[in-house]
Amino acid sequence: MQKVSKNIAVYLSLLAALFFLSRCAQPVSPGGGPKDEQPPQIIRYEPDIYSTRFTGDRFKIDFDEFIQLDKLNQQLLISPPMDELPDFKAKGKSLLVKFNEELKENTTYTLFFGDAIVDITEKNPLKENSYVFSTGDKVDSMSMKGTVLQAIDLQAAEDVFVMLYKNNNDTLPVDSLPLTVKPFYLSKTDKNGKFSFSGLADEKYLIFALRDLNSNHIFDQPTEEIAFLDTLVRPFFTGLPQRKNADSTVSDSMLIDSLSTLVADSLMQLTDTVNPDTLEKNSLENKAVSYELLLFKNRDSVQRLLKAGMARRNLLEFAFSLPAKKIRLVPENYSSDSLWYLEEFSKRADTIRWYLKNIPLDTLELSVINGEDTLEYLYLNLNYGSKSSRARVKKDEQKKKIYLEWSSNVKGGVLKPDQQPKIRFEQPLETFNTALGSLIIGQDTTYRPKAELADSFHRVLLFPIELQEETRYSYYFPDSSFIDWNGYFNKEIRLSFTTKTPSDYGKMTMHLQPEKKQPYIFQMLDDKGNVVHESYFTSDTTVSYPFVNPAKYKFKLIFDANGNQQWDSGYYPDKIEPERILFYIKEIEVRANWEIEETWNIK
Repeated sequence: MQKVSKNIAVYLSLLAALFFLSRCAQPVSPGGGPKDEQPPQIIRYEPDIYSTRFTGDRFKIDFDEFIQLDKLNQQLLISPPMDELPDFKAKGKSLLVKFNEELKENTTYTLFFGDAIVDITEKNPLKENSYVFSTGDKVDSMSMKGTVLQAIDLQAAEDVFVMLYKNNNDTLPVDSLPLTVKPFYLSKTDKNGKFSFSGLADEKYLIFALRDLNSNHIFDQPTEEIAFLDTLVRPFFTGLPQRKNADSTVSDSMLIDSLSTLVADSLMQLTDTVNPDTLEKNSLENKAVSYELLLFKNRDSVQRLLKAGMARRNLLEFAFSLPAKKIRLVPENYSSDSLWYLEEFSKRADTIRWYLKNIPLDTLELSVINGEDTLEYLYLNLNYGSKSSRARVKKDEQKKKIYLEWSSNVKGGVLKPDQQPKIRFEQPLETFNTALGSLIIGQDTTYRPKAELADSFHRVLLFPIELQEETRYSYYFPDSSFIDWNGYFNKEIRLSFTTKTPSDYGKMTMHLQPEKKQPYIFQMLDDKGNVVHESYFTSDTTVSYPFVNPAKYKFKLIFDANGNQQWDSGYYPDKIEPERILFYIKEIEVRANWEIEETWNIK
C-alpha cells in the first residue's frame, strides 16, 4: 500500500511538471507545421474590464501566450489624457499597467492600445484593444464617431487627434479651450480619417481636431492644422459595452468555468452602468450620426513679408501672407528718371514681382510699407547666384553666353484646334524681329511668321494663324530675333507641333444648377488632380469644353463665399470655416469623338 501511494505521488508530480511545462513553454510552430497567425487571447482582467469604483493604481491583463509591446507610444490613447503616462510592462503572459498620478473622481477611463499588444513569436497583433473602468458608480457608455477630411481636397486625414471638451469651465469660453487646456477625451484618426469615442458621459461637447506638431494636445502653433464644428455635439447610445475577447485557447476546464463565471458577473454588473430611460431623447435617436470635420491651416490675419529676394536673373520676388494690393515697395538708395522696373502681381495677389532693367547696384535698400506701417527694411543682393559685383556678374555672363529663356503653350508636341501658338519670355522684350524667322507648314510650304504682343509687360508673343487639321507646323527663329530690355537675346528657337482632327477629342458639357445664388468656382481635374479647366458662375449655367483629350476626369466645385475666385482656408478666432468643396458624384471618362452631357444639382 505504501508503495502504491508512492507511485501515485510520482505520477502526480510528473503530471504537474508536464502541465507546468505546457503552460510555460513559448508557443512555437513545430517544424513543417502551420505558421502561427493567431493573436494573443485575453483570459483575465484584474480588476475586471468595465469595473466601477476603481480605487487602485494599477491593473493587469493576462493572455494565453507570451506577449510584448510593439510601438506602444505611437498607438496609445488615454481618455481623459493624463499629465504623466502610466508605466507599461509586458511580463511573460501578462501586461502590467501602473498609474503615476491620482485618478479623477467619478470618471470613466479608456486606455486604447491599438495594435501594440503582440505575441512574442510571430508578432500577431491583438487589434484595437482597450481597457475601460470607472472611478465612479457607473461606466459611461455613450459613443461618438466621425471622419476628418482635408478641407482642400476631401482626402482622408490620417493621424489627427480628435478632442472633446466638456462645457463646464466657469472662467474660459468653451471655444477657447483648445487653445489653453488639454481635452477631456481623446481619439485619433486611422488611414481612412475615421475616429471613434466610447465611454462618454451623456452631455454636450465641443469637438476639435488637431494635427499636433508638438505633442501637447493644445492648439498653440500657427502651422498646426485644425478642424472644428460651430455647434456643440452630443454622443449617442449604441448599447451596453461588450467585453471583447473573453475566450481562451487553454484547455483547462476549471479555467473555462471560472472565466464563464467572471464574464457573467461582469455583464450583470454592466446592466447597472447605464439606464437607457434616463438618456435624453436625442441621444437615443441619433445612433447613425457621424460627424465630418474639415482639416485646414488657419489663414493669416496679419500681413507679413514671408520672403524677398532674387528669384532668377533680374527678377525680384516679394511673398506676403495676405493679398498685397495695399503694399508699397519704396527704394531707399536708388532712383532714376527712366523706367527701371515693372511690377506684377500673382493671381492670388500675395506675391509681387519686380522685373529689373539695367540697375547698376549690387544691393538695393528698400522699405516695405503696409498702410502707415513699415513692415520691413530690406537689403537685397541683386547678383543672382553670385557674390561678385553686378558689373563682374554682367561680364561673366557675357563670357558664358547667357541667353534669354523662353517657354511655350505647346504640350506634348500638339496644339488644339482652339489654341494659338504663344511664346513667353522670362523678361520684357525691347525688340523682336520675326522677319528673321520662318514657318514651315506641312512638308515644304514656308512663310514669314506673324507675331503680336499679347500682354502689357511685353513678355508674351502670340503667333496668329488659322490652324489646319492633321498638319505639322515648325517655327524657327535664329539667335538675336528677340532681345529683352537688359540686352539679353535668344538662342535659336525651334518650336514644332502638330494638329489633330476634332474627332480625336471628346466634348464635355456640364449643366450647373445651384440651389443658392452665390459665387462658385467650377474645376475640371485630370487623374493627377491638376486643374485642366476652370470657370466661375453665380447661378444656373452651362459649361462646355469642345476639345477635351480622351481621359478620365473629376469635377470639383468651390463655394466661393467671398467671391475672390480662389479657395480660402478657415480662421478659428472668428469661427470661419474653410470654403466648402464638393466633388461630382462620379468620375467621367471622355472618349474620342464622343459628346458627354451631365447635370449637377448643387445643394
